[in-house]
Amino acid sequence: MEHLQWKPEYSVGVPVLDRQHRGLIRIINKLTDETESDGMIDWVFDQLEAYTREHFATEERLLEQYDYPDLAAHRKQHRNFEQWLKAVRMTWRSGAPRDQIAATVSAFLRDWLIRHILSSDMAYKGVVGTNGGTEGQMEA
Repeated sequence: MEHLQWKPEYSVGVPVLDRQHRGLIRIINKLTDETESDGMIDWVFDQLEAYTREHFATEERLLEQYDYPDLAAHRKQHRNFEQWLKAVRMTWRSGAPRDQIAATVSAFLRDWLIRHILSSDMAYKGVVGTNGGTEGQMEA
């Protein structure tokens, strides 16, 4: 599968969030490179859990700060992602076919990137200032 590349049109105009989004692209590309490695899937799950904790907290804090009107719906999307991650990791641990899980995770993450970042996140682009979110930066 082809690597994802960061494009300027993916920018939400908030440096810390853009860096975190680029970090998700790196996780997806690493999974694409090494889908056959059991250890790699565990690494991806660990990275995704760390990513969701840091990124979702940062994003939600900024959206609160700027009184984003669709914050509740945005939070719900985040919670749904967290539930998906928990369920797929449990499936992985249950001994489900490794190649199937890797392909499912990769496809879901690519879809999430397109659907969430390029749609839902773009909706707050004009609300959160371009200088927003400099604290708590997670280098990606």
